[in-house]
Amino acid sequence: MAIGDSIRRHPLLRLLVSYIGGIVLADVLYPCSLSLMWVGVCGAVVLLAVMVIVLLSRRQTSQTAYGLAASALFLFIGMGNYALVRERMDYPWSPKAQLYEARVVDEPRARERSTQCVVEVTAVRDSVAWQRVGRKVLAYMEPCAAADSLMAGDLLCFRGRVQPPRNFSDSLTFDYARYVTMQGMSGTVYLPRTRWSKVGEVSLSFRERMLRLRAHVGHEYMSRTFEDDVLGVLSALILGDKRGMTKELRAVYSDAGVAHVLALSGMHVGIIYGILAFLLRGIIRRRRLRWLPEVLIIAVLWVFALMVGMSASVVRAVAMCTLYAVARWASGGDSSSLHLLSLTALVMLLVRPIYLFDVGFQLSFMAMVAILWLEPHLEALFQKHRLHPVLAYLVGIVCMSLAAQLGTFPLVLYHFGSFPTYFLVTNLVIVPALFIIVVLMLVWWVLTLTHLPLAQPFGTLLQCLVEMLNRGLTHISHWPGAVVHVEGYTALAALFTYFFILFVGLFILKRWPRGAVLALASLLGLLLVFLF
Repeated sequence: MAIGDSIRRHPLLRLLVSYIGGIVLADVLYPCSLSLMWVGVCGAVVLLAVMVIVLLSRRQTSQTAYGLAASALFLFIGMGNYALVRERMDYPWSPKAQLYEARVVDEPRARERSTQCVVEVTAVRDSVAWQRVGRKVLAYMEPCAAADSLMAGDLLCFRGRVQPPRNFSDSLTFDYARYVTMQGMSGTVYLPRTRWSKVGEVSLSFRERMLRLRAHVGHEYMSRTFEDDVLGVLSALILGDKRGMTKELRAVYSDAGVAHVLALSGMHVGIIYGILAFLLRGIIRRRRLRWLPEVLIIAVLWVFALMVGMSASVVRAVAMCTLYAVARWASGGDSSSLHLLSLTALVMLLVRPIYLFDVGFQLSFMAMVAILWLEPHLEALFQKHRLHPVLAYLVGIVCMSLAAQLGTFPLVLYHFGSFPTYFLVTNLVIVPALFIIVVLMLVWWVLTLTHLPLAQPFGTLLQCLVEMLNRGLTHISHWPGAVVHVEGYTALAALFTYFFILFVGLFILKRWPRGAVLALASLLGLLLVFLF
């Protein structure tokens, strides 16, 4: 069996699938009359005890039985861990307005009718004394200069009525309450300007210092040289801050099929990794200290991840780089890409199981899975011919883009209901353009911080390059049929679509005869979903 052989070669993949199954099961059942956390804990303890007893008794047990027991163990761990996180997020908020003390944990985001700010409510004042809370709340503040000037680490005092996340009455399709909950929020609150005040600052964590550094770089340096849409695009591409981009410009990047570059991911981390590796290559020549440049690069990448807000896609990319370096150092370490990807996903979900429901996490990992699985086979079709280096480079971009889109388009249709049709054309432009922009931006930063006169010409060059990019993408987004809209595309439809892609790939690439039959069955299931 093609699928079974693949899973047996990658035992971590089997454990990851079991763990994800536990999270999904707990999410479906939560909340219920039983405590899912204790069900998961008790189930995991019982299975672990049985495995240890059998191992100590030295009885002959098949590898399959141990594999099933390990899978069941991770299923219960996934259930217990997810339920634990959800129970820690829940809080009995009072239906009446109360006095709260809170700490700003992220930079405010200006919206059309309010300023959105994530705060951690540290304490609430009842009739007797202050009581500890320790829950994150999404605060919608009345637009004002004071709200826009808030920074991570500021201490607030407000009076309001915090409510558990709930859907708006005019929203028929978007589950806002679930979206806010999966962002780790325990509640929401609306705060007029007269109901809150900044009362000082607290000792800043390292992450908050990095967020302040990002704000400082954006406001004190970039805003002096770049303007309007160019500043918004550069802040998104380099700092992961999309607040400066207009809704119209975001739609242009989405319709052109290059919205993924606005979410910092493996492409950005790979470029930074390559630049740092090139700069540090050959600096340390002692054999015993050859590991030092790699440690420095990994440290810089984690600082960069903290600075840009620790999004799921960036954490995934930096974690993979870290695990790859560790696997290379460890004797006999398995550094295969799929093994590292499975380990990265498992570690991230162990730390934060609600990552599974983050759109960025889903798109990032599915794109990587498709690239690792499909891209080598697609490039093999062209390896029979001797191509010019430039043509070979373009073919590589097309193969990578096609594989990534095949891996993500069911999720894109499910979450956004649309799909860009000219993604191959735009990615031929955006991939080399992104590399040039990142390199020029790093050079501009060095020149600006050292007050060298060449900073201005580099800034002008960047301004012209991004303006040309924006105009080109705007033109492509207006081509006929640039976006395909699909209504009623459910999660079940996305699942059948993935089954269809998987079985077609196994039939064509692995010559698995049953793949054709299962692909037709998946296609039939997809049709039934749309019909009924």
